[in-house]
Amino acid sequence: MKNFTRLITIILFITTLSSSAIAQNSMSNETAEESSVDSCENIHNKWYVGGILGVYQFYGDISENNYFTGGAEYGYFNGMWGVKVGRNFNARYGVELAYSMGQMTSYKKDLWFKSSVRNLGLNFTMNMTNIVRPLKFDKKWSVYVLIGAGFMGHRSILYDGANNDSIISYVGYDKDGNTDGLKYLSYFNFGANVSYQITEKFDVFFEINVMNTPSDNIDAKPVTLSELDKYSYTALGLHYTIGKHKKSYKWNPKPCYYEYVEDEIDELKNNCVDMGNAIDTLEQCCNKKNFIDPCDTSTVDTDGDAVPDCRDLEENSPKGSIVNFQGIALVVNDTASNGTPNTNGNNTGGVMRRSGGAPNIFFNPIYFEYDKSNIQESANMIIVNVALYMKRFPNSRIMISGNCDMRASNNYNFNLSERRCNSAMNVLVKEYGIDRNRFNIQPNGKKYLLFKQNDYNRRVDFSVID
Repeated sequence: MKNFTRLITIILFITTLSSSAIAQNSMSNETAEESSVDSCENIHNKWYVGGILGVYQFYGDISENNYFTGGAEYGYFNGMWGVKVGRNFNARYGVELAYSMGQMTSYKKDLWFKSSVRNLGLNFTMNMTNIVRPLKFDKKWSVYVLIGAGFMGHRSILYDGANNDSIISYVGYDKDGNTDGLKYLSYFNFGANVSYQITEKFDVFFEINVMNTPSDNIDAKPVTLSELDKYSYTALGLHYTIGKHKKSYKWNPKPCYYEYVEDEIDELKNNCVDMGNAIDTLEQCCNKKNFIDPCDTSTVDTDGDAVPDCRDLEENSPKGSIVNFQGIALVVNDTASNGTPNTNGNNTGGVMRRSGGAPNIFFNPIYFEYDKSNIQESANMIIVNVALYMKRFPNSRIMISGNCDMRASNNYNFNLSERRCNSAMNVLVKEYGIDRNRFNIQPNGKKYLLFKQNDYNRRVDFSVID
């Protein structure tokens, strides 16, 4: 009983420390996002409870090495049930406190045993679905792994089936088979859980968990030089998410910055910025505005930009420029009537425009781990900004160039840099709907080593080519 009390104390202590450290980090990340976007908050449900129902399987000396081991022949059902409570620190990691109990039986030749089992442990969870596909938001499926440790209590009794089921040995029983105290052992475990979301609060799951013990006595038959006992359970279960919010971390809800950018794009479309979508011409857009805005009863348009002077904040926009609903030039005509290049200090700060109309601006690179081509979460905001730019300027085209560090051969690095280019392009195409034909791919391999540090050579650069 002292060991059991000690386990409870250790679990509570570890849970408190883990919650404080990881939650503080999560809060700092959310604060950083919210500081740039004041109109939304990243608030999601973190806690959940669950119940499981399944069967135990034993692997040890008294076992025929079948997956579902023994028991039914002697009238016993290896049933188990359990409960759990967990907390997700973010969309990837969390902890859960799990309790399960039930009965195990198994046989080998004429020997068979039965054992009553209690388990209490702490699991560290890793949501592999969100780790592998961090840019896939609001998922319906979730696969995570469990790694943990705890204490199991058991009482076991070994019978001789060839001798009228006489008792051979026992743990937690007396010589007559009457119950005594539980025998406590430590264990460590690993497992996997596959969940499917059925509502915002409920999901069903299938879970397999394997427990390893430092004992060879769960079956009440220690054998010299034999392997230590282990057992597992296979179970179905139901999770309930606790909290007042609609979304939980488990399903990788979309960060508020993404929603903010999408709302901004919609706002631009609604406010007469031609993004190549529902509006054929800016004149058509302005006519729609005239229909709903009393200000547009005026027909005076001094600079001919299709925005009436009554709401034109830039009444001298260069001829041929594309303007927003306030008449401010977004895309400036490159050449004036006298053949000299145009700039617009009010809007572009003197930035020259490409012949296709899109401004030649600088995008930050995105970086990769060694020998990897998957997009890291740190690159999300950069890719969002590239997507936003390309939607604002639907005639623009982007060069995606991939680079590697000095390690490995030229041929290997060329192929790796090509995969990195394609990874960045696929996110822009699949997640943000940009036409694939608007990109050029340029794999450089290790041709351009710009820095001494290898970390900064493993990158993809974005540049405007039209």
